[in-house]
Amino acid sequence: MIDRLFDVFRDLVGETPADDAVHDDSAIQLAAAGLMIEVARSDTTHQQVELAVIENVLLNQFDVASHQVEELISAAGEQVEAAHDLYQFTRLINEHFNREEKQQLILAMWLVAFADGHIEAIEDHIIRRVAGLIHLAHEDFIRLKIEARDLAN
Repeated sequence: MIDRLFDVFRDLVGETPADDAVHDDSAIQLAAAGLMIEVARSDTTHQQVELAVIENVLLNQFDVASHQVEELISAAGEQVEAAHDLYQFTRLINEHFNREEKQQLILAMWLVAFADGHIEAIEDHIIRRVAGLIHLAHEDFIRLKIEARDLAN
């Protein structure tokens, strides 16, 4: 499973686009998971609670099968470690997500950040950067932060 996800991700971010819609979904799920993991790993505390939020988002928002969630998170973590920047993830989001889906992703990233009860400056920075890279307005960034804070409490 992990090898297949890596192959799909490489196809989509490389020179050759994948033709299969299932592959598109897997790569998009991997990209979204990678962005959420980037938030979770940016601080050094409470990572387990943040991973639980990521699992919940993948199950409920991205319709990942429960038996695949752990592998997807592992593969996304490896992709994040190997990535030089966020562009390889945000490019896929820009190509495949509409505005509402982008907002849902930023909301999910905020939920991950709020999972441990405290927002670190680096978490805020990462989410702000991703919001900019996926072309969401600052007003959306702030509104989604407030919405996630209210949902987390």
